[in-house]
Amino acid sequence: MVKGITYYPHKVAVGTTKTILASWYGEYFNGRKTANGEIYDMYGFTGAHKTYPLGTVLLVTNPKNGKSLEVRINDRGPFWNNRELDLSMGAAEYLGTKRAGVATVNIEVISVPKIAQSFVPIKGKKPLKPHYNLGYTASCFAELSKTTKKVPVNISTFLNKREAKGYLKKIKRYIPKAYIIGSDYNFKIKFYLKAKKSIVIKKLKQLKRKGLISGYGLFFSSI
Repeated sequence: MVKGITYYPHKVAVGTTKTILASWYGEYFNGRKTANGEIYDMYGFTGAHKTYPLGTVLLVTNPKNGKSLEVRINDRGPFWNNRELDLSMGAAEYLGTKRAGVATVNIEVISVPKIAQSFVPIKGKKPLKPHYNLGYTASCFAELSKTTKKVPVNISTFLNKREAKGYLKKIKRYIPKAYIIGSDYNFKIKFYLKAKKSIVIKKLKQLKRKGLISGYGLFFSSI
């Protein structure tokens, strides 16, 4: 269950074709476990889908350049907006969709694991309430000098300004001076914190506890 919606894996027939929106995910998740227990390799050719059986192989085609690639589903997501597939960074680079961030692709189901053919979702049990939003992460990259007073923090990525505005209302309770930057499919929330690592970490941990981010990455260097 994510954002109040319960997703059940379901059967999908070989040969099924669809035109969908696909995004991609990369460095923040690299080296972490995927939904089927594998370690995520952002340079590999894998993908995340909310309900297709894990192990399903899709032929993904970018209609803009005609490039096609077989992608194996080993993770769950994406859980925001109307995106149906999250490609690994390597797959997005090969297909030429990385730069756009979100792109229209054609998919065809090539194979489905045999065990999934007899799968029946378990119903009747109350789903667990999620603790965190799975869609947003914070990053803070800064070069510190003796005169540095504040460092920038970005939270991304939002598909459109409406989504970003909805998020901004929530985060302003904790970061009153947060604001929106970006355009098209790359809207972000930006704000500044005091240039002290312990203070930045404390604030980002608070946002995580409140369910506003799922994680964060920091990189401070001295100049």
